[in-house]
Amino acid sequence: MASDPDLRGELQAEYLLLQSQYEAYDQRALSLKGLATPLLGAGVAFGLKDPSLPLVAVTVALAIALWVLEVTWKVFQYCNIPRIQKLEAWFASADPDEMRPFQVYGSWAHAFKGEWGGVGRWLAVAIEPFVCLPYIVVVVAGASAALILANGKA
Repeated sequence: MASDPDLRGELQAEYLLLQSQYEAYDQRALSLKGLATPLLGAGVAFGLKDPSLPLVAVTVALAIALWVLEVTWKVFQYCNIPRIQKLEAWFASADPDEMRPFQVYGSWAHAFKGEWGGVGRWLAVAIEPFVCLPYIVVVVAGASAALILANGKA
């Protein structure tokens, strides 16, 4: 099967698509962080400057929502790993077994329903530094600001 140029080309196309999608998730996350971080920081700062518990609470809620969105994207991204690894192993093999091309969705769905479907895995992703930053900082700063405002010390 290794000599089948059609199979090799189809698997190569699938690999390039998956690798491109995998990298696009990180680009989206970085773009979102670049836009959200100054806005979230400003929300907490203005909430403290002109004492506004609702503004701080909304800012914290938005940070949490964006954090959950990024966790979701990261899990979606990670669901592509098994297929990428399988394709890489196939290309690295001197005598590869037959492999069916164009299994992107089936492989992703299998990973999502299996290895990546549990709440524990999502929580583990949520605390990865690349994922939780800067949201955790905004949540902690916002919660601290809310406590200060609630105690009337601002």
